Amino acid sequence: MFLRTQVNMFQAIAPNAFFVFASTFPTNDAIANLLLGAPVTFYQGLGDFSRGLRIWNAALYAQDEWRITRRFTLNYGLRYERINPIREIRNRLNGFVPGVQSQVMPKAPRGLLVPGDPGIGKGIAPDFHAWMPRLGFAWDPTGAGKWSIRASYGIFFDQFQSGSGTASQGPVSSLPWAQFNQYSGAGLNFSNPYLNQIYPQPGTFVRPSTVFAIDATARPPYAQNWNFGIQSSLRSSLLLELRYVGAKGTHLPRNVEANPAVFSAGANAQNADRRRLYANCPASGAACDFSTIAMLSNITNSTYHAAQASVSRRYTSGFAFNLSYWFSKTIDYLSAMNLSGAAAKPLSGENDLAQNPFNLAAERGPSLFDARHRAVASISYEINLAKSRNRTLRLLANHWQWNAILTHNSATPFTVSDSTNVSLQANSPPISGFAASRPNLVGDPNSGPRTVDRWLNPSAFQRLDPQRQAGQFGNAGRNIAGGPAFTNLDLSLTRLFRLSERFNLQFRVEAFNAANHTNFGLPVADLNSPNFGRILSAAPPRLLQLGAKVIF
Repeated sequence: MFLRTQVNMFQAIAPNAFFVFASTFPTNDAIANLLLGAPVTFYQGLGDFSRGLRIWNAALYAQDEWRITRRFTLNYGLRYERINPIREIRNRLNGFVPGVQSQVMPKAPRGLLVPGDPGIGKGIAPDFHAWMPRLGFAWDPTGAGKWSIRASYGIFFDQFQSGSGTASQGPVSSLPWAQFNQYSGAGLNFSNPYLNQIYPQPGTFVRPSTVFAIDATARPPYAQNWNFGIQSSLRSSLLLELRYVGAKGTHLPRNVEANPAVFSAGANAQNADRRRLYANCPASGAACDFSTIAMLSNITNSTYHAAQASVSRRYTSGFAFNLSYWFSKTIDYLSAMNLSGAAAKPLSGENDLAQNPFNLAAERGPSLFDARHRAVASISYEINLAKSRNRTLRLLANHWQWNAILTHNSATPFTVSDSTNVSLQANSPPISGFAASRPNLVGDPNSGPRTVDRWLNPSAFQRLDPQRQAGQFGNAGRNIAGGPAFTNLDLSLTRLFRLSERFNLQFRVEAFNAANHTNFGLPVADLNSPNFGRILSAAPPRLLQLGAKVIF
């Protein structure tokens, strides 16, 4: 297999600019700071945003099946794939290696590299040869066709990414073709942010430069999947299944702040950019070389383990059902990349930024989509009154099909944060825009009263003091709190009316959340909010709808 992909695009980033207001300056309330016209960061994208992306891949695959005995079959295969990073037709991509001067662009700030520099390929990350074995077997232990034991294992590689789940983020953000002005600190003017600032000329490096770089040492992500299952036929139409399913993701992508602020004496929210590790700020107080350096790195992993059980009846005599239950656990270091963008209210408390950029291992925790318990029941029944003597009753009632799906998930995990940013980390607009500070954990957060006004136990968290504990990070883990469970029942009633040889009319009556059960949203997770722990949202109530469609 050979595949070549070509994407020609134009995608501007923040051309109209935006301001960041935080709960750190000059008051501890971001809304008040907005009303006062006192932002902590100004950010605007300028320059040429047209890009031509190219990528090619080649793959070979071989598979064989060996029936060792009449009751035992072995499947095995091997896939090879040449995985190449995304390239740009004019090499408009950036890498970052601290302290290294670009030879292709000698005027670039030290550390910023482009394709053609030593160790930097055309796609920044190197090409990769991926070998993906697969192995599985099926065994009938009795030979009667009533039992089946199956197991399988495989490795599956994914393509490189050049951004937050897209191919475009890295190329469209590359310097100096794109330019990003990020100003912060004392004197930032809300009405005229370019006051006393230099408006950049096209094709020049802005000082300080905001960089979106791709890790030059990145390897493509891959997953290992395995399972073991036992199936047993009960009577003629029932099937019992017991399974163990596992998966492990390796080299998964995440954005990291490669130029974090280092806390020191005299640190405050206004000098955070000058405290960055690789800012290269001159002693004269002139503009630094770098502000944010958002690095896309394939450095995280994930694990999934599940015990699954199900009983099902195949569709016979107008009746079928399936009952299933999963007991599982999913752990990762990041569950959502840039889904909420640079927003003050991140997705379920999930922030793309790590709380402590010097300790990424502390981000390990339950996945945002972890559901420890999940049960699903579905049923389908078609009314058939063929034996009824009442012809009118048969005409009106026959062939209506009734369907129901009942779903229950246990609590959704979420992260408790503190937007006060006691650690005094700098803002990172290309990633999430806001620090991911967390409080200290001193109790059980899930021992709260579980009411809409007080879902969590607030005494389980200890806020860090902005004066006495400035520069510190809280010890509360990621996604340690549990939100409300989810339960839902959907019902439908359908019938097909034959209009002619070619045309049929389908009539449907559907009820979503038929029991009108209240499924609450997650509580406010910011400890700095006056609504902390309160639930302010819920899923939709019962919804009824009628429908008809002509099938031909």
